[in-house]
Amino acid sequence: MAKHIPRRTCIGCRNVTNKRELIRLVRTPEGAVIADPTGKKNGRGTYVHKSRECFQAVIGAPGTLKHALKLESALAPTDLQALIELAKTFPAHDATETEMKGTPTEPRRAPNQAAHQIK
Repeated sequence: MAKHIPRRTCIGCRNVTNKRELIRLVRTPEGAVIADPTGKKNGRGTYVHKSRECFQAVIGAPGTLKHALKLESALAPTDLQALIELAKTFPAHDATETEMKGTPTEPRRAPNQAAHQIK
């Protein structure tokens, strides 16, 4: 029997992937927002891909992180700067077709009209 692999959703791109491929961001009981590479720190957490694009999406829309971590006020400037510095350590990442499974590659077409006509 295969071992269960936990899956989580990245708040940057909304793709579901293995927990090990993501980094956990935690709101500590003191209210600070920090990165938790071990995934075991105490506090409310959320997950982001280890890529610049996902981190930039989260940092660029501060309401996303505020909502995910249930912050009462805006992210502290020191915490924001720490996340920006962390994002610089990750490689730039281009999404592959398998990661874009929710994104249509061609426009949807209307069903064949001829098949639905009454004869």
